[in-house]
Amino acid sequence: MLPDLKTAPIKGKNVLLRIDTDVSIESRWTDGNTGQITDDSRLKASIRTIKFLLESGAAKVYVIGHRGRPKGLDLTYSLWPVANRLAELLGFKREFSKPQQIYEIDKKMVVFENLRFNPGEEDNSPEFAQELAQGRDIFIQDAFASCHRAHASTVGVLKHLQSYVGFSVLREVENLSRLLGATDLTIIIGGKKAKDKLSVIKHLFPRVESVLVGGVVANTFLKRQGHELGRSLIEEETFSQADEILAINQKERRLYLPVDRLLSKSLEVPTMVQVADLDSLADARLKDFYIVDLGPATIRRYQELIAKAKIIFWNGNMGVSEVPEFSDGTREIAEAIILSKAKKYAGGGDTTAFLRENHLDGDFDFLSSGGGATLEFLAGKKLPGLR
Repeated sequence: MLPDLKTAPIKGKNVLLRIDTDVSIESRWTDGNTGQITDDSRLKASIRTIKFLLESGAAKVYVIGHRGRPKGLDLTYSLWPVANRLAELLGFKREFSKPQQIYEIDKKMVVFENLRFNPGEEDNSPEFAQELAQGRDIFIQDAFASCHRAHASTVGVLKHLQSYVGFSVLREVENLSRLLGATDLTIIIGGKKAKDKLSVIKHLFPRVESVLVGGVVANTFLKRQGHELGRSLIEEETFSQADEILAINQKERRLYLPVDRLLSKSLEVPTMVQVADLDSLADARLKDFYIVDLGPATIRRYQELIAKAKIIFWNGNMGVSEVPEFSDGTREIAEAIILSKAKKYAGGGDTTAFLRENHLDGDFDFLSSGGGATLEFLAGKKLPGLR
């Protein structure tokens, strides 16, 4: 891994600092009508690094980051509100009233506009990487959530500048490494994007006590076991991964799947909602229904296992939790984790957002901001931005 920023020669240096600026905004906006940041936890994670650089005598700190997936220059993805929030968090009295290429927060600190406005960022263009490095002396990587991407600001600049990791990245690596070294781990996996999550399950399976599965990830396993799932989302491209884990589980018996589910005829609003066991979905009358949450029997079963856990990692909600009526499974799993005596870790944007929105985050030992990077790290993969 890249060396610790505490070993970096900071005094009098121009520092290029990559942080995670991909924050949640309440609404899209146009020039003159800024949206509100609804979750600034990713920005707060890098405040310690920024203050350390300024207090260590950096000549100037050049902050870079991205937000969203713009197709070229699209000011609805501007870092204007990010620059304003950073200034506020650092105590600088600067406020920007419109998007611009460079936000001068202080004489010793500027924030550049969204990296992804330049196609060279995601293409890992050597020319764009050199442009980012031009006039800078050292590079600090403090955006763990981007470390699995081979982009100009994560990999390209490493060829031009002596590079180090910031405090936020160090904290992520230290905490996630504890999970990799655990032998009594309980994993709770839900949500979508089963491909990356199944890789984590497979990699950690020899060392886990139990794996509790919900969401679309559970659908993948259940479909491979021959269950009918109505109109529920299934990620068929992950079938081979699921088959491998199910085969391993024949010997180990550590994988737990739902025994009943909550059904609705609509994913957006509760419609003809009912609880059904897995065999009931074969009924022709339920072929147009969606699985929207765990059923009560599954919740009780998972609560019993969580109560016995020693170390817990949770990634992915148990159902369509953005609809309040379909969020009981996710909420009750969260509350069971909090009541347990286990060490508590969680990751994934939807999961950490749910915990914060419901004021449940304070009881966790660590919330990872990494998203895909967290999953790749726990799957035993080497992140290109940390090499």
